[in-house]
Amino acid sequence: MALILAYQHRYCTRVITIRDVGGNTITPGVNDEIRVMIGREGETPKLTVASNAPTAAGSSFSKGVANRLRLDASDLDFEPGVYTAMFDYYDHADASEWKNIERQVFYLELT
Repeated sequence: MALILAYQHRYCTRVITIRDVGGNTITPGVNDEIRVMIGREGETPKLTVASNAPTAAGSSFSKGVANRLRLDASDLDFEPGVYTAMFDYYDHADASEWKNIERQVFYLELT
């Protein structure tokens, strides 16, 4: 588990490595999707970013050899504090369901 530190109302970009159960790096295919949900257990996510389309404010997830999570300043307008960033992967090759591949601590600090 890693820590993503972000500041309220400021841009944040992180490179994310996706690994399988054996610890091998996975490069998502053209048709595969990545979804990142930032929130707390039992609550509606504060922010959801998907690789298939940016948010209205422009937050995005670019997948490939270097997976980049880019959070727009206006999407980081929720209450500062500690959250969980849940990374889900949809592999169209097996087309079964979303799989949680990573959970990271997301700390949003007041600017």
